[in-house]
Amino acid sequence: MKKTLLLSLIIIILGISSCKKADEKQAVFPSSIEAMDGTEQAKGYVFNDKNQNNTRDKNEPGIPGVAVSNGTDIVITGKDGYYALPLTDKGSVFIIKPAGWMTPLDEDNLPLFYYLHRPEGSPDDYVYRGIEPTGDLPDEINFPLYEKETGDKFKILVFGDTQPWDIEEIDYLAEDIIHELIGISDISLGITMGDLVFDQLELFKPLNQAVAQIGIPWYNVMGNHDINYSAPEDILSGESYNSIYGPADYAFVCGKVHFIILDDIIHEDKAGSHRYVGGLRPDQFTFLENYLKTVAKNDLIVLNIHIPLAKQGNSFRQDDQAKLFDLLEGFPNTLSISAHMHMQENMFFYRDSSAWQREKPHHHFNVGTTSGSWWRGMKDETGIPHTMMRDGTPNGYAIITFDNLDYTIDWKVAGSPADHRMNIHLPRGITAGSDEDPLLTVNFFNGSEYSEVDYRVKGLSDWKEMERNRKPDPYYLLLDQRWNSFNELGFVEQWENDPSLSGQSFPGRDLPAPQPSSHLWTYKVGTDWPAGRHTIEVRVKDMYDRVFTSYHTMRVEEQQQ
Repeated sequence: MKKTLLLSLIIIILGISSCKKADEKQAVFPSSIEAMDGTEQAKGYVFNDKNQNNTRDKNEPGIPGVAVSNGTDIVITGKDGYYALPLTDKGSVFIIKPAGWMTPLDEDNLPLFYYLHRPEGSPDDYVYRGIEPTGDLPDEINFPLYEKETGDKFKILVFGDTQPWDIEEIDYLAEDIIHELIGISDISLGITMGDLVFDQLELFKPLNQAVAQIGIPWYNVMGNHDINYSAPEDILSGESYNSIYGPADYAFVCGKVHFIILDDIIHEDKAGSHRYVGGLRPDQFTFLENYLKTVAKNDLIVLNIHIPLAKQGNSFRQDDQAKLFDLLEGFPNTLSISAHMHMQENMFFYRDSSAWQREKPHHHFNVGTTSGSWWRGMKDETGIPHTMMRDGTPNGYAIITFDNLDYTIDWKVAGSPADHRMNIHLPRGITAGSDEDPLLTVNFFNGSEYSEVDYRVKGLSDWKEMERNRKPDPYYLLLDQRWNSFNELGFVEQWENDPSLSGQSFPGRDLPAPQPSSHLWTYKVGTDWPAGRHTIEVRVKDMYDRVFTSYHTMRVEEQQQ
């Protein structure tokens, strides 16, 4: 009896708290905005879809306090779940999924949280079709939600640049990464950080079918290789993407984490152009500014974009970055995530060296890619390319654990055990007492300026602190040298011109040029070691104060007299 009364009291308190939060939001935003010139009014209800049939039945109440947007304006549903917004004939209306709720999913586990309004459809002269004509605006656009509590502690998967060029490269993704994630039980959702495909927009559907096998809700960010180059202006460049995934700018909430997704690809306003720059349009800033007014100041904001924020240069327009940091200034807990570079890097923006304004630095995580170096490199025994990234990071995916306002990022190497967090390199065969200068190199894939790395030779030395150096990874250099030799000797041409190999392509493609790694540590170990085989132990302390160890052996030979 006491347990029942306690449970009832908890439910009442939670209900009062929920109503209070809804009232606070409605004090900032109304539930209805009248249509203006050139717009129609989209209206309807956000409701509790108890039987999950995607239809508002008589016994299914509206849900108050839910944010609904047309991409710029935001309204908050009233006590009966009602909303109304102005909508243009090239617009969309979508809900921002609140914590404790979930939207329906389509057959490929893509969240259905939006309605696209294109009475006449997208232009019909695109190479890739856009949005089919939607006709007149419905009398009501209702959004079903069903209760699904993730709690304040949950995990997500993050893919960078899946980027297949053809269906075979989707097979690579499926066999190299998807298969090891099927049936995973402790992950709440996944997100791909743009460049879902490599300009071939007909691959959206087969890619979605592959990722759907993981069995969890999957969100997406638009990348520069996902846009429709036929578009004569940036605002229309996402029409093909939108037809599959919905608005490219949206948000959703899990626990106390607000995931904000923005298309930061500014496409040149010229049909057929492939030129772009990173940044945001004025309407996107308006949406972000309005949404942040609904967010509790101490909640965690996770901004998801494709092109990374820039410490210098204009790859992401510096003026736009300053505006973005202005909007985030009042929020102490922030993280931003990008991809695009096919390298992994943890960057930190400081008040005294950037437009960031808070004392606590802003963490920007440029995630590595599932496609590695664009699915290039020599194929292994299963026919999948090696595809290591240019900074020596093996291809794979990130797992981010959120715990209330804290987060922890891990990089999972495709096809490797979970504890494969670093590669250790040392030249083979050191001659004792020689003039050699062997360099021990540790590539800690998710390392940063807040990581500490040291090593010892077990039984022979104390721990020695290693130095972080921005330089190319030695393993990647060896791969690059091999490809340079292939090209110099004409191996690829010989293969392709050999009649006996007719119809068989060379088993791989050359890798891109090496790039300095931001997560490399080195130490000159010298040659003052006894002859024999010894064990090098590497100890890493990461930015979350976790300690990991890994091992490498060292062969020392006696100097020949």
